[in-house]
Amino acid sequence: MKKWYGLMAFGLCLSTAYGQTVTPAEKQAVIRQSAQLLEQHYVYPDKGKVLAAALLQQEKQLTRGTDSVKVFAKAVTSLLRQTVKDGHIFLRYNPEFVKELKTQREKTDSAKDPFFDDERAAKTNYGFAEVKILEGAVGYIRLAEINLSPKSVDMLKAAMTLVQHTQALILDLRDNGGGGSAIGMVVEGYFVKDGTPLLEVKSRDGKNELMKAAALSGTKPYEKPLYILVNNQTASAAEAIAFELQHLKRAVIVGQRSAGGAHMNDIYPTNDRFLLSVSVAAPVFPGTDHSWELTGVQPDMVTANREEDLPVVLGLIKQGNDTTRK
Repeated sequence: MKKWYGLMAFGLCLSTAYGQTVTPAEKQAVIRQSAQLLEQHYVYPDKGKVLAAALLQQEKQLTRGTDSVKVFAKAVTSLLRQTVKDGHIFLRYNPEFVKELKTQREKTDSAKDPFFDDERAAKTNYGFAEVKILEGAVGYIRLAEINLSPKSVDMLKAAMTLVQHTQALILDLRDNGGGGSAIGMVVEGYFVKDGTPLLEVKSRDGKNELMKAAALSGTKPYEKPLYILVNNQTASAAEAIAFELQHLKRAVIVGQRSAGGAHMNDIYPTNDRFLLSVSVAAPVFPGTDHSWELTGVQPDMVTANREEDLPVVLGLIKQGNDTTRK
């Protein structure tokens, strides 16, 4: 299954990046390998060629100047994003992740993925930042990242078990830069019928994939009102959840317009120290051309800032409860 990778998971590896340098020869090799990868794998072949050409045309400029790995990666990323306006394209210095990625691919062990299995994922509690019951029997779950796999599925089950008897649920996806799921669309599986079509994923080879909601075995659906909080830092897989459930009229979206990063990406080593993220698929709502790429998810209820988000939702829930009692 194609997936999004959380943008925050591939940082500059700050613990080791400080003071690290890159030679002009290494810069040139990374640029040329990146151009080749973009031409081979970018979801839209014509744009892949444009990206590759832009890199090669700017090769001399990109190899000059500072020898900082951070500055070099940022310069390449900026050029790529200016060329096609795609937030899922980036170059990162992260030798630790490159090593893990190469090791897994050499073993051809598709069951393991560094994004889901490394220490970073565990230390961040697989994105489950907060679960609680608010006054008025309102459930609240804050996901800082979408990181769903056999290692984290019990956390999802536990969170949903805690809120299963609430009168409404708030799913807070603000500042959630995305991620992915190795076990299907299981968050959505709590809110819509198992097997409900959610996204049609378009690939460069023309073989589209239909992604459907997946209900976890032994769990109960959540049928009470659902409210999802988003902001301009809500991106990628987090946006997908809001986008799908809004289109299916299963959730009310509250906050500010999301980031607009719909494309699905894959990660490729360019050498032993740098990795390149390439958009390899483009999801749309099934049977349409509707996507949140560049446009973001527009909330049903727009707020001026995050301080207003929760009070607005609680007001909507109270209003709904009052209406139900009449």
